[in-house]
Amino acid sequence: MVDVSAEVGQLAGLDELTGRAAAAVLDAAGWMGERRNPAKEWATTWRRADAHAWIQGVGPSVQVEFTVWHRDVDEEWSDPDTYIDELYDAATAELPNLVAQLEAGVFGGRSQSVEEDLTDGADYIDHTAWRILDKVVLAAVKHDDTDAPVRLVVVVRDGSADAQDDDGEWL
Repeated sequence: MVDVSAEVGQLAGLDELTGRAAAAVLDAAGWMGERRNPAKEWATTWRRADAHAWIQGVGPSVQVEFTVWHRDVDEEWSDPDTYIDELYDAATAELPNLVAQLEAGVFGGRSQSVEEDLTDGADYIDHTAWRILDKVVLAAVKHDDTDAPVRLVVVVRDGSADAQDDDGEWL
């Protein structure tokens, strides 16, 4: 599993989490970027070793999602429900290692673990959330669709109310 704690710490320390600023952090850390959206002035898709990162949002504030562990869902499995449950269990077993890695990394005394729901309505299988300065950091097990991989992700986003639209959805 790729350690993204340094990148998370740098992103959390930014005054404003913009696409350009996030791209600069990833580029400086050795991530390879690809500009898939011609409307963006920065690369939105990044890769380093077996990890991926995406800069999401229209701005000015964006969120960055890292995938540090993933397992593809095999459609040929004889009992798909049991198989999916096993993938969830495997990802959930890795979550404490990711949390420890992040907490031992750059969080230091800057992080505040919280009990409030910081998922912004996202449906995570399991997660841990922190506030670092004015940012929200989530380490989570995620499965978007039955055909998509089960993933262990780290999300960094602006934690202020002005990063949401009028309906409470994250931009």
